[in-house]
Amino acid sequence: MEHTSAGAAWEQAVKTSETNLKEDDTNVLLMLSKMLGQTDVEGQISQIEITETFLEKQIAEAVEEKNKNEKLYRKLGTTIGLAIVIILI
Repeated sequence: MEHTSAGAAWEQAVKTSETNLKEDDTNVLLMLSKMLGQTDVEGQISQIEITETFLEKQIAEAVEEKNKNEKLYRKLGTTIGLAIVIILI
């Protein structure tokens, strides 16, 4: 069994996982891997909280973008559907 540090294991997991994360999100998770095991417990907790705050902000932005795009695609689909009906008539 190979012994690896928490940071190295975290980094390997982030790099090998197939996710739909943006590059910024992946970079934040990789930065966290460099801090794991390097500081005391309080320092690690602080770094994890900072990472959590950033990721929560990213989630809120993604939800906002999804809602905006959802409205756009719905209107676009309706418009195209009406255009096809008009052309066929």
